Amino acid sequence: MSEGIEVRVNDVGDILYLRFKKARINACREFGDLRNLDYDGEGELIGVELIGLAGGVSLQGLPEADRIREALLAHGPPELRIEGDEVFHPIQTRPAPAP
Repeated sequence: MSEGIEVRVNDVGDILYLRFKKARINACREFGDLRNLDYDGEGELIGVELIGLAGGVSLQGLPEADRIREALLAHGPPELRIEGDEVFHPIQTRPAPAP
């Protein structure tokens, strides 16, 4: 199923979204303010949203944490860093617009 895996990073919002498959989201389960998991109608994991990666986001306590970690290692951007259960991604700073 790895051919459908996609990782997107939104540097402005400091958000990473890991999508396992294209499907309609039926339910979203929140794990605190920084971690959300999306499920389809059959209860299968569709995607994972991690917020605040510059400071690190823990995968500990998430359902399928090992699967999520492996997918991020295999498909995440090169600047993504995983240390144990923590996931980090540096925020790309953009130059301020000229006056």
